[in-house]
Amino acid sequence: MKKLLMLPAALLFGASVAFAGADKFADLDADQDGALSEEEVATAEGLDFATADADGNGSLSEEEFKAATEDTEG
Repeated sequence: MKKLLMLPAALLFGASVAFAGADKFADLDADQDGALSEEEVATAEGLDFATADADGNGSLSEEEFKAATEDTEG
């Protein structure tokens, strides 16, 4: 039963990142360097940093962030 209730909650939290878009990227980019560190992304629920970091350089570009948030839409 708990697993059944957790699915809608997980989908809801994942969608919060998906609807954020570029505005969310700018909000998360605290040092305004045009990339998101793992620390900057820590508050973005539903985003797996390691998976989103497609090139493995330790930061997320805006393109990587957009791709990761689009993936959470379904």
